[in-house]
Order: sequence, then structure tokens, then C-alpha cells
Amino acid sequence: MTDKPVSEPFSWDDAPVNNGPISQEDMCKASQAFDQWFACLTVGKQLSNYYRYGEKRGCGKHWNKLKLCMGMKLRSGESRKEVMREYREKEEAERNALPNVLDVWTKRT
Repeated sequence: MTDKPVSEPFSWDDAPVNNGPISQEDMCKASQAFDQWFACLTVGKQLSNYYRYGEKRGCGKHWNKLKLCMGMKLRSGESRKEVMREYREKEEAERNALPNVLDVWTKRT
């Protein structure tokens, strides 16, 4: 009988980390973008938007994200980061340009 050292249980803290050129925030998942685009086109979402806002919802924003994600595989690591940074900045600027709750309510003092 040989004495084998008892192996310790696996810990995710000891797992190797992939420090590749692409971080999680630089990722663009085409399957997720496709799901968002397809969900936007469904009858339920369109009826809900028509009921709330009185118009059909355009899904161009989701289509553009899908096209962006599909083209990410063709780009280098640094180019991906730059394109995703620009996309996030543009998306945030569009979101901040829309009316929000602060435009309706006044702050209590």
C-alpha cells in the first residue's frame, strides 16, 4: 500500500485566469443580441409598446447591436475594445438624451 497525498478539493480561486486581450465588458455575444432583437419583434412586445406609447417600436437598435456582434470576430483585440467603447459611449449618450424621471418630478427638500 502506497501513501498517496490526499488531494484537496477543487477551488475556483485556484483556477487559472485567462488574461487574454478581451475582457468581459469588451465581449459582444451574438446569441444574446439575436435574442434581444427577436424579442423586440414579437407581437406581445409590439402590442405593449403600441398600448403605452401609441406607436410601433423600432428594433433598429437591436439589429445594429446584432450586426456589431457578428463582426467582432473579424477584429483584433485592440480594435474590439475601441469599437465596444465607442458603442457603449454612444448608447449611454442616447439613453441620457431621453426624458427621465428627473424631468417630471421635482426634488423634495
